[in-house]
Amino acid sequence: MAQPLRIWRLSDARRGHDNQSQGLVDALSRHSAVICADIPVNGGLAGAVRALVQPSPDQPPALVLGAGHATHLALLITARRHRARSIVLMNPSVPRSLFDLCIIPRHDGVPEGGNVLLSLGALNRVQPGPGPRDPAVGLVLVGGPSRHHGWDEAALVEQVRTVLSVHPQIKWQAAGSPRTPVSTLAALRRIARLRVVDFEDTTASWLPGRLAEAAQVWVSEDSVSMAYEAVSSGAPTGILALPAKRPGRVHAALNALVEASLATPMAAWLEGTPLDPPAPLQEADRCARAVLERWPDLT
Repeated sequence: MAQPLRIWRLSDARRGHDNQSQGLVDALSRHSAVICADIPVNGGLAGAVRALVQPSPDQPPALVLGAGHATHLALLITARRHRARSIVLMNPSVPRSLFDLCIIPRHDGVPEGGNVLLSLGALNRVQPGPGPRDPAVGLVLVGGPSRHHGWDEAALVEQVRTVLSVHPQIKWQAAGSPRTPVSTLAALRRIARLRVVDFEDTTASWLPGRLAEAAQVWVSEDSVSMAYEAVSSGAPTGILALPAKRPGRVHAALNALVEASLATPMAAWLEGTPLDPPAPLQEADRCARAVLERWPDLT
């Protein structure tokens, strides 16, 4: 009888990184029996030592994985200590050759092959909902100023007003992120029929739950991770325009969604392009299958 795949998931406690690593663990568990231990780590040697001492070494892992620069050293030391295979979910800050597998977003521009597996965007935990979408539920997700985008609050709020005016039958919710300016949240709260949820009031399960039921989702252009979560759920997804500072990985990642007909920019929607439901983007499952095919001896 095949043994469960023992995984140690190293976590730096950042929600975005945990979303990626837990997304891969969840996907592996859909294709194989899995026992996963979550190991909190800090950067540097102290984090590596902490990863070594818990859980008990009489249950060694076959696979160690993590996302975030703070997990790199602990991941490498732990994998070698227990003769486990290592997976890093990003383009690492140390040589890629040190890891058994690097799962890297395609927009980072790293060539695929050898120990590099490319994904369309960062992995996440979002799955399509179990039932039909509620035609009366809509969702707006906004980020904030970043090094890739400027922040035109007035233009963003006007776009949200336009969407709501076209769909008066929908009950709309909006959620911000840690980058969302207080003034933007206040402006959104002044829009009739829009309920605004503070990021601090959400949990890791809140967004997947809302994405599973929403008839359509609009995401501000700076929020690449939320855009990829939206299309992973299979929700019809629109992109709210923001002024771009410079072309780069963020723009490449969003362009990939548009080119794959998974998301619709605001300008195209205003010209008549419909917000059609895409085939759900299930990159975590594709990568999980690739891991198990690469190393059939894991299970």
